[in-house]
Amino acid sequence: MLKMSADSDCGVLALFDIAYHAGGGLTQTREIASREGLSRGHIEQVFQRLKRANLVRSARGPVGGYALARGAGEITVGDIIRAASGPIRLVACVAEEPQSRLYCERIHSCVTREIWKTASDLLMIMFDSVTLTDLCEAARVKGVRRASEAQSMYFI
Repeated sequence: MLKMSADSDCGVLALFDIAYHAGGGLTQTREIASREGLSRGHIEQVFQRLKRANLVRSARGPVGGYALARGAGEITVGDIIRAASGPIRLVACVAEEPQSRLYCERIHSCVTREIWKTASDLLMIMFDSVTLTDLCEAARVKGVRRASEAQSMYFI
């Protein structure tokens, strides 16, 4: 079974959460962790990489948190995956850099390598075609309630 890295999954879910529940504005990691079922420590760890990639910005203080560094329509799932975990490689041998520890000496004679490289490339093209705005629209269509909608409900 092919699996995404936990860091990529965490990054995509956390940035979706900021885009959907806070409109891209400041959100605290405890809120994201609660809504998305993620570890707060894991979110903080992944956010350091996302911050270096200019996908999130942070503000300190009691009302601080993390916000999107760009608009939700400008951040793709591929951007998040590359920042959180690096490019997707279905198998290690698709690394082309001779200095890479993943580089395979059989790169020029392997018959299956091109299949894995093409599949890896196509997967990243697909991920690059999906923005946070697209994920927010999918959530709206599925009827996922925004945090702000849930907080404003009251019963008499």
